[in-house]
Amino acid sequence: MGTSNWQNLSYCVDLIRYVSPKSVLDVGVGFGRWGMICREYLDVWEGRVFRSSWNTRIEGIEIYPANIDAYHSCFYNNIHVVDAFEHIQTGVQPGQFDLIILGDVLEHFTKERALILLQSCIQKSRYVLLNIPIGTDWPQGTVYGNEFETHLSAWTTEELDRFPVADKRHFKDYINRDFSTYLFSMTGQ
Repeated sequence: MGTSNWQNLSYCVDLIRYVSPKSVLDVGVGFGRWGMICREYLDVWEGRVFRSSWNTRIEGIEIYPANIDAYHSCFYNNIHVVDAFEHIQTGVQPGQFDLIILGDVLEHFTKERALILLQSCIQKSRYVLLNIPIGTDWPQGTVYGNEFETHLSAWTTEELDRFPVADKRHFKDYINRDFSTYLFSMTGQ
């Protein structure tokens, strides 16, 4: 099941709390980290402890059905088992989500499709939170039988800095590889 580095978690929580979205789309749900974190820090930390009082709408997109387990429904309002590229283009309306999270997702698309996907997310949401490996030190093929885990593109900060960056920070993983967290917004805030 897809998962990610932990070195940027507190920074991401700070960004999510800063954005304070009422609606979140987690692209590439995998293990469900962002659904859990958003539920905890957008509802529970605001005193809405019990499910009956939660008011943040958290949806997800996952292309690999085997990644979805029963516990995901404890945090997500809905998970769309679809191709993210197609769904963002046709199934997501501008303003439908305050925050779209691309947590280690773009590298699983060809560069051409990833650039279109990122631009579409930025245009359709108030904010986009992107976590992404930087450079070519991240080769990955099929993992646990999931061909969608293959890395199809490599990224530089120079490429990502061309988008409307509201905030960013660069990190090293446990074996000293570079990865970055970006917050994008058309408003630049």
